[in-house]
Amino acid sequence: MSERNIGLEILEGIREIKAYKAGEIDLKTRELADPSAPEEIRAKLHLSQAAFAGLMGVSLRTVQDWE
Repeated sequence: MSERNIGLEILEGIREIKAYKAGEIDLKTRELADPSAPEEIRAKLHLSQAAFAGLMGVSLRTVQDWE
């Protein structure tokens, strides 16, 4: 497996931004769907509010506020 050259990737990204701003290229875009409600996600995963809170790394109160 080859090592990534992060510096080169950053420079290529900067060049791509400059070319886009100059009108030379179009950037790839994606449309994202709206996220599901927390209670729908919990139902699909068969998780209680407490278990979902633990999975998400937030307090139970936070999950209760989301729902």
